[in-house]
Amino acid sequence: MSLAFYVSNDGRIITQTYLKGDKTRFCLAEKTSKGTLITEFNERSEVVNQVYKKNGGMNLESDLSGYLNVDEKKVVLTGNYKGIMVRAKCRSCGNVGLKRSLDLTKPSEITEVPVVPLFVCGSCGSPHYSLTDDYLKALVEGRSELFEKEELEEIRGDTIGAVKLLQEYIIRIFASKKISRIRIE
Repeated sequence: MSLAFYVSNDGRIITQTYLKGDKTRFCLAEKTSKGTLITEFNERSEVVNQVYKKNGGMNLESDLSGYLNVDEKKVVLTGNYKGIMVRAKCRSCGNVGLKRSLDLTKPSEITEVPVVPLFVCGSCGSPHYSLTDDYLKALVEGRSELFEKEELEEIRGDTIGAVKLLQEYIIRIFASKKISRIRIE
């Protein structure tokens, strides 16, 4: 696969869109204070996968190329990074436009990466979370240390039912913290 990498002034790399199966995707790579974060998004800017390598490689382009299996890349310097915006309504104020919370910090100052991707309203600052079924499946496959052995066996036995159950648990947890789930219409 050949792909364009757009490099911002702060070192973030965002890819052009590409097809993965029959779905449109794009990736963002960031060198944080403790490693490399690669986040894959769908066409609506929802997170579908997130890989965080503590003490990641020294070359962000290579890390991203390896994740995507890119043979050929075209690197383009783009200037200022604009951030990832989800066109969803804020559940608090009703305005449209939620920003990825990690975009509010310079990559080198990011010390913690939340397991559940967070967004904030550009108008009122209310927190929201993004949790697609694709992301949950990737989380179970890639971060098995987050689950007990019995939970993993149950999840692998009925993936669809397990993802639905995990969504319900997460809704309850975030509702108690007054963090709304992103709903894209």
